[in-house]
Amino acid sequence: MKKTALILFILLPALLVSAVFISPDNALSELENRSLKTREEIGGNVADGVFQTDLESFLSDQFPLRETLVLLQTYLRFLAGQREIGGAYICPDGRLIQKITDAQTDEKALTAYADKIDRIAARYKVYVMYVPSACVELRNELPAGAPVYNYRALYDTLAAHLENAEIIDLADVLSDPGYYYKTDHHWNVYGAYEAYRAFCEASGTPAGTPESFRIKTVSGDFRGTLFLKAPFSKQTDEIAIPEIPEIGVTADGAGIDFYCMDALETKDQYNVFQGGNHGFVEITNENGNGRTLLILKDSFANSFVPFLAGAYSKIVMVDERYTFLSLSDYVDALAPDEILVLKEIIN
Repeated sequence: MKKTALILFILLPALLVSAVFISPDNALSELENRSLKTREEIGGNVADGVFQTDLESFLSDQFPLRETLVLLQTYLRFLAGQREIGGAYICPDGRLIQKITDAQTDEKALTAYADKIDRIAARYKVYVMYVPSACVELRNELPAGAPVYNYRALYDTLAAHLENAEIIDLADVLSDPGYYYKTDHHWNVYGAYEAYRAFCEASGTPAGTPESFRIKTVSGDFRGTLFLKAPFSKQTDEIAIPEIPEIGVTADGAGIDFYCMDALETKDQYNVFQGGNHGFVEITNENGNGRTLLILKDSFANSFVPFLAGAYSKIVMVDERYTFLSLSDYVDALAPDEILVLKEIIN
C-alpha cells in the first residue's frame, strides 16, 4: 500500500507536467479574460532567473483542467462567506459590481490630464462628462461595509482644474440601478441614453426620445467582465442597441460595421459596439448638422455614440490608450466644432 502511494506521489505530478508539454497551448483564458503564457514565450536564461520565472508561469497557465480549478476555488471562497472576489463585489441579489477604492485612483495623473484638457478648452468648446462608477451610484446595493472611492471629492478636485470647460454632472442622472449591467462594469443602453440626454441639454442638441431610436434587444445572455471574476453568478444581462441612420464608419483607417454582430457569439458581447476599442473611429453622416464632434473616450462611449450618430456630420472618437498622438496638435489639425471628454472618472 505504501509502495503504491509512493508511486502515485511521484508518477501523478510527472504525468501532469508531461501533459502540459504534450497538449497544445491555450493562448487565452476566456474565463479570466487574459492571455496565457505559451511555450514560445519562455525565454531568458537560468543565470538571471528569467527562464525559471517564465517556466513557472507557463506550467501554471497551461495546467490541465486549470479553468475548472479556478472556478471551483472561486465558488469555495463564496461559500466561505467572501463577498469580494477578484475585484468584484457580489451583492445580495447576485449583481456584480466592480470594486474601486481611493487607493486605486491616481489623482495626480487625473488632475494632470484635466489640466491638459483645460488648456484645450481655452481655445475650443469642450464638455467634460465623467461617468461615475457603478459602485458609487449603486452603493446601497453593495455588501455591508464594502469600501468605495470618494467620487464627489475626486469630481470636485478635477472640476477645479477645468475652469474653461463645461462639466456635465451625471451623479444624479445615473442613480437608477437599471442603468448599469448586472455582470459588467459599463452602463447599459438605458444609462447611455440618459447620458446622451444630459449632453444634449448642455450642448443645445435636440434629443430624440427612447422610442425614436427603436431600441431592440439583440442578446439576452450577456455576461460581462465581472462575471469572469465571479463566474458562478446566475445573473445575466441584455444587450440592446439603438437604430442608427445610414452612416460611414472607419476604425484606424479601415471600414467597419458600426454594430459588430459577430461579437454576440463571443464572451465579450459588449464588443458589438464598433467591435471594441480602437485608437480612432470616424463616423460620417451626409444628413448631419454640418458640425464635427471630437469625443475623447474610453469604452463607455462605445454604447453612447449610437445616440449621436444621426446628429453630427462627423464624429471622431479617440481612445488615447491606443494612440501615441500629441493631443493638442491633433485637435488643432481636426479643428472640431465641439469636444466631449467622456470617460469613467477613474480613467
